[in-house]
Amino acid sequence: MPMTEIPSRTDGGVRSITRAVDLLALFESEHPARTLREIVTLTELPKTTVLRLLGTLTTLGLVSARQDGCYGLGATFLSWVRLAQSVWEVNAETRRVMHELVDACGETVNVYIRQDVHRMSIAQQAGTATVRSVVEVGVPLPLAQGAAAKVLLGGVPPVVWQALAVEYPETDVDGLHREAASTAELGYAITHGERELGASSVATPIRNRDGRVIAALSVSGPTSRFTADRVGGYVDAVTAAAQRISATGLGNVEVYL
Repeated sequence: MPMTEIPSRTDGGVRSITRAVDLLALFESEHPARTLREIVTLTELPKTTVLRLLGTLTTLGLVSARQDGCYGLGATFLSWVRLAQSVWEVNAETRRVMHELVDACGETVNVYIRQDVHRMSIAQQAGTATVRSVVEVGVPLPLAQGAAAKVLLGGVPPVVWQALAVEYPETDVDGLHREAASTAELGYAITHGERELGASSVATPIRNRDGRVIAALSVSGPTSRFTADRVGGYVDAVTAAAQRISATGLGNVEVYL
């Protein structure tokens, strides 16, 4: 995704939006509802500020208060979810290639995109093994870790590297830059245990007609199955699949990438 400027979180208007989004992000599959005390604690905001945010979000239908005093996401999100699914859905050919890749490797397949200094899966096909690697579609993940991240960092503008240094101060950004450059030269990345201990991944780029990297196709699973004799086959299979998707395109979602 092209990016020329990252707004500061300290700007007045941006700060208010950021606080609201951070509050909404507290609601997840494991915590569909939160108490007021939880929200105050997790946001580290004054109770009066949290109540003001909740009031505004409730008025907009983005948050709803339950009879037991807890809060959850509001009904307005129902229409947004349907719209987002239609906008970010990859085309049928991409889904077909992903299914075939699962059949070939047995591991979970994801299509990742970059969102500023994060990456997220917009399409996933779970692997066939009982023990497998899965991520939540649409949930931001670090852009400083994992094979898909190294693919997505290929050719990004300097402002992204500057933002990464701020977002992940513990990361050796220069070293990551070198790894991304090496990935771009090789055409694929292999990682073991970077984002999660015991998980491995192979990723290759999906390109648009101009040759720009717009997404990463990956297979991931337990490190115990990513043995030296298997990884070579995974690289070949993922590379071939990514080339097929690049040739046909991801569908209408490409206008956002």
